[in-house]
Order: sequence, then C-alpha cells, then structure tokens
Amino acid sequence: MDLVEVLEQINKASLRFLQPLTPEATYRAIIDEAIKLVQADEGYLALAKNNELSIKYAYVPFLGPPKMRRRGFTYTAFSQKKAYVTYAEDFKEVHPELVKAGIQSTIFIPIVNKGKSMGVMNIMSHHRLRKFTQKELSILKLFGSMASLAIHKTQLYSETKTNLEARNLFLSMAAHEFRTPITTISGYAQLLRNKIGEDRLEKRWVEDIYRETLRLTRLIEELLEVNRIHLGHFHYNWQENNLVEVLDKAIEDFIITYPNNQLNYKNTVAKEDANVICDRDKITQVLNNILDNATKFSPKIKKVNIFLKKRGEELVIQIRDYGLGINQQDMNKVFEGFYRGTNNTKEGMGLGLYLSHQIIKEHKGRISIKSKIDKGTTVEICLPKINIDKVWKSHS
Repeated sequence: MDLVEVLEQINKASLRFLQPLTPEATYRAIIDEAIKLVQADEGYLALAKNNELSIKYAYVPFLGPPKMRRRGFTYTAFSQKKAYVTYAEDFKEVHPELVKAGIQSTIFIPIVNKGKSMGVMNIMSHHRLRKFTQKELSILKLFGSMASLAIHKTQLYSETKTNLEARNLFLSMAAHEFRTPITTISGYAQLLRNKIGEDRLEKRWVEDIYRETLRLTRLIEELLEVNRIHLGHFHYNWQENNLVEVLDKAIEDFIITYPNNQLNYKNTVAKEDANVICDRDKITQVLNNILDNATKFSPKIKKVNIFLKKRGEELVIQIRDYGLGINQQDMNKVFEGFYRGTNNTKEGMGLGLYLSHQIIKEHKGRISIKSKIDKGTTVEICLPKINIDKVWKSHS
C-alpha cells in the first residue's frame, strides 16, 4: 500500500468516526481500520481509568483474550507515551503463549489526547515471512492521533448523555414532588378567596397567593412536558378545530389573567375558512406562552397586538409587543430549553418558547421571531389550514 493509498484509507476511517457511533462501535472501528491499514491479523484496544488499563475491544481469533502485565509492553507504551514495534525474539520469554499462537510481531500505539495518555492500541501479525516495519509504525502513529480524537468525542458524548438523563430524571422527580404541596396551597387559597370580603386588605394578599400558585403550577407542568418530550411521551390529541375559536379563548384567558393590560386584536379571516387539524389544548398553550411573554416584557401602557390572517395555504398568527426586545446574539438561542437571554431579569425558566417550538413543529407549522432592543418583539406562528376543496376532491 503506497502513501497515497494509506492517506486515503486513514481519511476514510476518520469519516467513519464522524458518524454518531456508540463507544463500543467506535472502539471496534478503530481496531478494524488499524488492522486493514497494515494488513495485520489481530488487535485490541485498552483504555485507562485511574491509570488502570482494561480491554475495551479485542479482535483476537487466534490468540484468545489478551493478558496485560503492569511491567509489560502495553503499560510501557501507555506510561511513556511511546510507540514501538516488538518481535517474537523480544517477547518469547515473557509471553511464550504469543509465540505459540504464531504472533511474529506487534505494534504498540499509545492513545494520547492533549498530552494525556488515554490508552494503548496493540496490533499483531501472524505472518512468518513478514514483520512490521518502521513505515507501518508511522502509519499507525498517524492513525492513532485520529483514533484518540474519536475516543475523546465518544467519551464526551457518553458523559453528556448520562448527565442529560440524570437532569431529566431530577426534573421529573422534583416536578412530581412539588405538585402535591402546591395543589394543597392552591386549594386553601381558593377557600380563603371565597370567605374573605372584597373590602378587606387580606383579600389582595390571598389573590396574590392564588396567582403565584397558578404560576408555579404552570412552571411545573412545563418541566413535566419537557421531560415527556425528551422521553418521547408527549402525546397529541389531533382533531379538526377552528383557529378563530381557539384564539378567542386564548384572548379571553388573557383578559382574565391580565385585567390591567391592553390588547388589540384584528382578524381578517372568515371563521368558516379558519379550520386546522391540531391539538386544541397545546395550541392554546402556545398562545398563552407567547402572550405571557409579551405581557411580561412590555409596560402596561403599551398594547399587545394580535393579528390573524391568511397567507396562501397557511393561517398566520402574529403577536407583537412593544417591550424590551431581544438581543441579536440571543435570537438563535431563544427556542432552546432553559435559555433566558442576556438581558432577561424576569421570572421563568426559559421553557415557554422551547415548548412552543416543539408543539408547532409537530403541527407541521412554523414559528419565528423578529425583535429589536427597546422596540419590541413580533412572534409569528404559521399553521396549515384545511383546504375544503382538496378534501372534497380527494373523496369524489
């Protein structure tokens, strides 16, 4: 194999590592590709944990499971970060089983990342008339550098996956534990609301308690819904609904929740032309999330504008506020979970827009944001409307 072929083979192997492989698949690919590069027969990959090497993958059909000695060749390559070739005469006394199995030469390649030794790759040859050369050692040293990056990447991916699973489990458990006491507080707050007269100061305190328990309930539901999305348990109840009616209900909820805020609503779509296939509760949740944000970041003296219009085969809802606006550096991150922005000092966990984006995406729609600092923000939601003509044609 000439140098060009070697480089092409190494490049091909590196492309294989760009795929999202599991750690086990990555280790197997490293040994398989290394054996191909130098036309070897066997090999194994040992990685370190607390300076103890353990075999992560071994292709040893002739030799059997390898044994490593603390003062052996593998540990020497690991501790000294040095690659080298050994021959039968070098290991016949300490490893007679290798000679008996027909091993003629071996190459030890330390796996090093950012100066830290991660493990060792060992490649072996059975061919009696052929032994590994310095050229093949150089080939595997070059390949070893790429292998170290692949191992580092898969370890980071594995750690990230473990951390995310732990986070999701914690969020789910915490949300469920919070539910019971908040439900109790909310129940007592409602009882007090009904018993305390309108003209008493305590009435306002109870109203504040009740309002805050509702907010906490929404936050807990958002945590649970994010966890359901991650687990693939976020189910939808698909039905034909009228978007005008859905929007009217969301506006009605807004007026009750924010009686002191102003809202301007303009609809240019005929009710009979505003039917969509959707999960009504989840679309209502999206509208509530966006209206909550618009209110949260706008002064009460500024109106929140809502527009419903038709654009081609889509129904478009625009919600515009004249509040703080969003920094341009945050625009690409607003739909990420738990992202609250650099200029956000308001309460909340940054989940509303993330959930809204996931819901609209499942509805085969689009959600986008335009914003300028101190000028306000416009959120646009586009949903595919039901085309009655097409429905009739498909049934004719």
